[in-house]
Amino acid sequence: MKILFVSYFFPPYAHATAVERTVLIIRHLYEMGHEIRVITARNYTFFQRDPSYLKYIPEGIKVARPSALEPSTLFARSGASSGTSKRLFRNFLWPDSRVFWLANALPSGIRFVRSFKPDIVVSIAPPYTDLLLGYLIGKRFHIPHVVDLLDPWSEDLYGMYPRWWQKELTFFFEEIILKSARGVVVATYPMKWRLLERYKFLRPEKVENITFGIIKENAEKIGGIDYSLPFTVLYLGTLQGGHKNPSGFIRAFAKFLKLHTDARLKIAGNVEGEVRNFIEENLPKEKVEFLGYIKNEDVYKIVNGAHVLWLLISRAPWFELVMPAKTISYLGFLRPILATVPEGWTAEFLRKMGVTVVDNENEAGILEALETLYHDYENRDLKLPKRELIGEFEYSKIAQKYEKFLKTAL
Repeated sequence: MKILFVSYFFPPYAHATAVERTVLIIRHLYEMGHEIRVITARNYTFFQRDPSYLKYIPEGIKVARPSALEPSTLFARSGASSGTSKRLFRNFLWPDSRVFWLANALPSGIRFVRSFKPDIVVSIAPPYTDLLLGYLIGKRFHIPHVVDLLDPWSEDLYGMYPRWWQKELTFFFEEIILKSARGVVVATYPMKWRLLERYKFLRPEKVENITFGIIKENAEKIGGIDYSLPFTVLYLGTLQGGHKNPSGFIRAFAKFLKLHTDARLKIAGNVEGEVRNFIEENLPKEKVEFLGYIKNEDVYKIVNGAHVLWLLISRAPWFELVMPAKTISYLGFLRPILATVPEGWTAEFLRKMGVTVVDNENEAGILEALETLYHDYENRDLKLPKRELIGEFEYSKIAQKYEKFLKTAL
């Protein structure tokens, strides 16, 4: 197959597990013999860049990078804060702040398609501007279009649409794009069930759950647990309000520290200002370490020094549809996982994988789980996720599933 991917975020100008998924699926599809091209953006604002992902991109893949046109760039030049620009532009932008990229991306994409002549176009969202570009290219050249939704769109998880007309446009275009799509990929089963419930024209076999995966090379660098180190809990990823509000865990961990003064918490990733203040107010400074963003190629180093990985989902609108992108990566690291998540599909999935699951608001339950883990640590007997269930999430297997679904869309 000749496959054209539309992915606004792509190395080296972005990071995060969502970008990792795109890159690793593309890599394995290319190794399986498919011709791959990518339309992405350049010169856009993103809070972190990680060029270490470039090593996963085969040399034979051609990438078109039409320049981004973002309001935040203009505000940065004027000296205004990013928070101010986001609040201001959120009131009249749609579908997101990347929409002006279409002015450059559509002409560039048309030229790219004329020379490449793809069999299929895949749009990966968010950002949801990718869906518009993929839809327009598909319509213009009568090419099958597949939508890949890492997050739901019309449910507006992140409060991007404060105005009624933005919500109406989203419902309108979501239906149009999904109706014309040859297939829809989603990151969780609840997202699939939600779409099938809302849009009766979607057939179950045309909506496929393809989750995030495990980078085998990274997982192989993880050594055994070092029980000589102080008991360390590690969090990987962003911390913010909404779906990543850590208050329940932090209050429980504060109580835990009074009983076990040797324990430590390490946080690797970007932490929202108010969340960081809350953590610093509740935990002794010497017991918590903010590591900032860790490059993909260096993550194994901090995992090797940890005893427990902490995973978080907090209650927020439509929390039951999402699963943290790091979830599958955690399983590959073969460390005990403490998941503080509300009851639902993600909690059930994690229990099947041998993960300790506690409701994110159950402070007593979180404290009890920490005590159990600490007891196992003292006895050098920490329980790992079920190794026999993890292999199916290696990206080579994820790409095989992706390939099989794309073939049904031709």
